Amino acid sequence: MSPLQIALILGSSRPNRISPHVGNWVKTILESSEASSPQFSIATVDIDTFGLPSFNEPVSPVLIKDLSKFTSQSARLWNHEIAKYDAYIVVSPEYHQGIPGSLKNALDFLYHAWAGKPAMIVTYGIMGGSSANESLRVILERGFGLKVSSFSPRLEFPGRDPTKNNASQALMDAMQGKLSVETTGFWEGKREEVVQAFKEILESVTVV
Repeated sequence: MSPLQIALILGSSRPNRISPHVGNWVKTILESSEASSPQFSIATVDIDTFGLPSFNEPVSPVLIKDLSKFTSQSARLWNHEIAKYDAYIVVSPEYHQGIPGSLKNALDFLYHAWAGKPAMIVTYGIMGGSSANESLRVILERGFGLKVSSFSPRLEFPGRDPTKNNASQALMDAMQGKLSVETTGFWEGKREEVVQAFKEILESVTVV
């Protein structure tokens, strides 16, 4: 049996983003975990590299079963890329109690490329990206019929001070595009939840 193909989608496109670092942290955990059966391969998929315009398709993607029929080349490339995978890991920060506009826009171009497939969510933010986590679950489950893992890790930055708008040095580092050792050490407490979420989506793929 060929290895399952897993896409790790980076959901941020801002210049000083830490999503590549967060994605690499997740990927490293999973590749070194005991979740090795069935075999899998994780590829990072960066929404920022596709140059997607603001959603401008004349019809809803739910009506576009032939992925080559999207009007823009970037939308076609994005859909064909997503369609290659058996399951998905969506890594997203939280902006103003929700997911980034760039991620929502990218998702709006999809439907048949991934409808009904397994997925897991990993969010990060001052409070672990809780609101983004919940919003993303609704979008993926109700919008696309994805089978989302019951485990949804929420990665919080350590040392937040409620008297200072929940700021911390770890958060300040993150805003400059740096993922501190303090932060990754703090996130070790979420390692098992990340692994369990991944095991769940692997099992969902094999059941199909």
